[in-house]
Amino acid sequence: MKKFLPALAAAFFVATTSCAAQGDMTLPTVSTIDKLSVMEALSQRHSSRKFVDKNLSPAQLSKILWAANGINREDGKRTVPVALGIYSVEVYAVTKEGIYLYDAENNKLKLIAEGDHRALTTTGQSFVSKAAVNLVYVETPAAWESAKRTPPRDSQIAFANITVGAMVQSVALAAQTEGLGNCVRGSINRDEFKKIANLSDEKNILLAQSVGFVK
Repeated sequence: MKKFLPALAAAFFVATTSCAAQGDMTLPTVSTIDKLSVMEALSQRHSSRKFVDKNLSPAQLSKILWAANGINREDGKRTVPVALGIYSVEVYAVTKEGIYLYDAENNKLKLIAEGDHRALTTTGQSFVSKAAVNLVYVETPAAWESAKRTPPRDSQIAFANITVGAMVQSVALAAQTEGLGNCVRGSINRDEFKKIANLSDEKNILLAQSVGFVK
């Protein structure tokens, strides 16, 4: 029996650490060549709620995040429209391994919290815990500190909602080109997610979007 103990211990270690985050992640460069045209992706776009608990490849994850808020021009501008050039919406990626903040400028995921917190991005939708990644879109008022002109607070929120609308559609189309499902959701455990993700009080969680392999 003793000779089996080291093997059992090793197996237990692997099993209990398989969901541990590995720190910040540098994402691969995104290819802009797809098998589907934009019109084909639009014709196939729909909401999915039957996910398979399987990780995306690094390339797929990079593509999804780039579609959401990636830099697509040499001047640093991005894939989604914003008001007055202020990118006030942050994108958090919640995977089996941890909660990450998408750093578009460096094409990286910055680790915020280790562990599987996918269930915190919903208030009871069981399919969310099986989606490979749940994107959480967070409005950040502090982004307006760099603006030449600061609009009223209600306008800031309206601008952020317009941007998020573009983000979720971009992600839906990118997901479709990879044969992945997606579901946009307003049901989020906002208080608990704020705590775990260490979000300041003034930040606003606007929407979530589940992306992953489907049955």
